[in-house]
Amino acid sequence: RNRKAGQATRTLKACELCRKQKTRCFRSPENKACLRCTFLSKSCSFEVTLESLPLTPSNSSSINTLLSDQAETNRKLDLIYSGLREVLHHIKGPEKSDSNSNSHSHSHPHLHSTPGLINNDDAPSSKMSPFSIVNNQLKPVDVPRPILNLLNLSTITGNRGRNSYFESTDDLLTLGILSESETVDLMNDFRRNYGRWVSFPSNLSTSVLIDRIRHKSSLLLTTCCCISLRYSLNSNNSNDKENLQRMKKSYRDLVKQLIRDLDRSLIKFGAFQGASDLGGDIEFLQAMVILSIYSFSISSIVPSTINEASLIEDESDLNLRDFNLDPWFLSSIGLTTFITKSTFGTLFKSNKKGIPSKSTVGKKSFPFTILYDELDSDEYQTLTTLRIYNHMCLVHLIQCVFSGRMCVLDEIRINYCTATLSLPSATNFDGRMVSEIGILLIAYNYMQILSMTDSGSLSECESNFLSVKEEIGQWYEQWEYLFSQPALQFVELNYNFCNLIIHYGYTYQKMSIMKPLNKENSPDNGGDLLATAPMYEERNISYILENSDRNSLSKMFHHSYNVVKFVNDIESDSYFAYLSDQLHFCFYFSGICLVNILRYVIDNGQLNVLGGSEVSEIVKDIRNLIDKFSRVGQDNQDDIITKYKIGLENHLSEYLS
Repeated sequence: RNRKAGQATRTLKACELCRKQKTRCFRSPENKACLRCTFLSKSCSFEVTLESLPLTPSNSSSINTLLSDQAETNRKLDLIYSGLREVLHHIKGPEKSDSNSNSHSHSHPHLHSTPGLINNDDAPSSKMSPFSIVNNQLKPVDVPRPILNLLNLSTITGNRGRNSYFESTDDLLTLGILSESETVDLMNDFRRNYGRWVSFPSNLSTSVLIDRIRHKSSLLLTTCCCISLRYSLNSNNSNDKENLQRMKKSYRDLVKQLIRDLDRSLIKFGAFQGASDLGGDIEFLQAMVILSIYSFSISSIVPSTINEASLIEDESDLNLRDFNLDPWFLSSIGLTTFITKSTFGTLFKSNKKGIPSKSTVGKKSFPFTILYDELDSDEYQTLTTLRIYNHMCLVHLIQCVFSGRMCVLDEIRINYCTATLSLPSATNFDGRMVSEIGILLIAYNYMQILSMTDSGSLSECESNFLSVKEEIGQWYEQWEYLFSQPALQFVELNYNFCNLIIHYGYTYQKMSIMKPLNKENSPDNGGDLLATAPMYEERNISYILENSDRNSLSKMFHHSYNVVKFVNDIESDSYFAYLSDQLHFCFYFSGICLVNILRYVIDNGQLNVLGGSEVSEIVKDIRNLIDKFSRVGQDNQDDIITKYKIGLENHLSEYLS
C-alpha cells in the first residue's frame, strides 16, 4: 500500500476546516459543502472553490469527473456518518424507546450515537427512577441519607474532620520513594510514551503538572511512575548491577505505594461518594485507564524485584509475589464510577470557574482538574473526558473477549462511546477508537451467544455464524476507509484478531454439536462429554483444526498471519514496547495460532490453505515477532514480554522441528 500517495489524495480532497481538524472530509450528496461543515453550519471552502470556478467546458468536465468519482464514496457516507446523523436526530427530538435495545440484534450491529452520557442530568432513566421519585416527593430531611447522598454527589458537603483519612499527604515524594528529579524524569517519560491514553495539558511544565497531580490524586502519580519505570528493570548490562538493584527497590516501593493508594481510592469512591469536596474524580478515572491498559506489565515484573536481600530487609515483601492486577476488574470499577459520576456528579460541568492561582493551589476549595488546560473550550474538555470513557470501554471489551467474562455495561451504555463523534473537535483518532470498540462488540456478542447455546442445533450454529458475518461486513463497509490511511494504526489488527476469534469459536461450537462420542465414552456407559472429548483437553486447538472445514481453516490462517505480519510495519522497537498490553497479547495469541495451523497444514498436505504464501516466509515473520519481543524484554525472565517470547519460541521449535 502506498501510504504517501493515500495521504496526498486525501489532502487534496479535504476542505480547509477538516484539514485543520485533521479529520476525514466527505462531500455532501445534497450540498456543495462537505458533510462535516454542513452539520456544524460552518462555511466550507468547497463552496467558495466551486462558485469561483468559471463553467468553461474544461472546468465543467472536471467538476463532473469529480462528482462521478464520489459516487462510490457517497454510497458509504450514510454508513460512516450514520451515528453523526442520529446525534442530530436526538438533538432535535427525543428518541423513541426500543424495547430490544439491550439485547443483541443482528440487524443493528453498529454503535449508535447517544448523547445521554453528557446530558445525564435530564436522562429519563434517572428522573423516572424510584430514588428520584422519593427524593422529589419528600423534604430532604425525610429522605434516607444513602439515597440523598447518591442523588446529590455534586452538592453534599462532607464533614472535613471525618475525611482526614483521604487528606493524607503521604505520596511517593513525601515518603522518599523517589526524589523530585527522578519523579520529573519518569513523568517526562510517561508524557512522551504513554500520554496518548490521558490528556495532560501540553502547556504545563512537568514539575507544575506533578504539583497539581499531588494535590488531586496520589494514585495517578504513583501509577504513572510505575509504568514508566518498568523497562528500567530490563537492563541486561552486567556492569550496572548496582543501579539495577536500586531500580528494583524503587519499583518494589512504588508497588507498595500503589497498593496503598489504590486501597484508599477504592474506599473513597466506594464508601464516601457523597464527600464532594474531596475531588479527584477525573484523576481517579485516568489512573483506572492506565492501570487497566498496563495491568499485565505492572504485575508481571514484581517478582523480579524480590530477592533474599529484600526479604531480610522487609519480610512483608514476600506478599508482593501474590500481587496481580486484573484489567477486567479495574476497568469495571472505572466504567461504573464514570457512569455514576456522570449521572449524579459533576464530570461534565464547566471547569472555567476553577482556574488555579498561587493562592488556591493545594487548598480543598481548589476545584481545577489537572486534566484540563484552562485555555481549552468547554466542548474540548468534554471531548477529553469522553475519551477516558472510550478508552475504558475498549480495554474492558477486549478483556471480556480475552477471558470469556461478561461485560458490565449493556449495549446502550457502550453506545455512549459514539458521543465523541458529535463534537466539532473530534478527530480521526476518535473515529478509530469507536471503530475498534465496534468490532470488539461484535466479537464479544458472538462469543456470548455461543456460551448460551452449547447444546444448540447445527442449524442454529450456522444461522448465528451467518449473522455475525453479515455484521462484520456492515462494520467493514462503514470503516473500510481507515484501512487505507497512511498513519500506523490498529483498526486493521483488531479486525483480524476478532475474525480469528469468531472463526475459531464457530468451529469450536460446530464440533461440539457434530462430533459424536466414542461408544466407550457415551453417557450410557458412564462417560462424560466434558471430561473425555478431546476438544476439552489440553492443546485442544489441534483438535479444532483437525475438524474444521477448509474455508474456516483458511480464514483462521489468513487472519492470524495478518496480525503477525503487522509487526513488520512497526519499525521502532521503542514504539512497540509502549503499546498496550492488549495489543502485545493479540500478537502473541495470533502467533501461537499461526504455528498450530502451519504445523497442521504441513502434516496433512493442505498447503493450498496458505493461499500461495511460502512456509519459509511465514516462519520468518513469526521469528521477526519473536525477535521484537526479545529486544523489548531484554531477558527479564519475569516480564510478560519475555514470557511471550519464550512461549512463542518454544512452541515454534516444538511444532516445526
